[in-house]
Amino acid sequence: MFGTKPYLVVRARLDPAVMDEFQLWYKETHLPHVMDIPGIVRAYRSDWSHGSANWTALYEFDDEDSVQGAIASPQATVARQDWERWLPHVSELTVEVYACLTPLPPYHHWN
Repeated sequence: MFGTKPYLVVRARLDPAVMDEFQLWYKETHLPHVMDIPGIVRAYRSDWSHGSANWTALYEFDDEDSVQGAIASPQATVARQDWERWLPHVSELTVEVYACLTPLPPYHHWN
């Protein structure tokens, strides 16, 4: 899935009581706003949990040069404001940008 493009990872710990409503909002409102951000080319949703997070989404940028413009764009401001209504239901939120990843050469484990 990952290659030479940077990506943004959002992890959250949401109150399970609002998860169904959150998922509907995410699909119908937030994801279209995120995909309007210039420089975001793909979105991924994962059921993978990290720590206490029960929501993980990954967004792929077009290239390294598009990261700063995407984050500073008016469209990103709209997407961040979307989250405000959910903050009372979020006990943990992390947003991380990862630089381009390149594969490592094959590793052989000798036991």
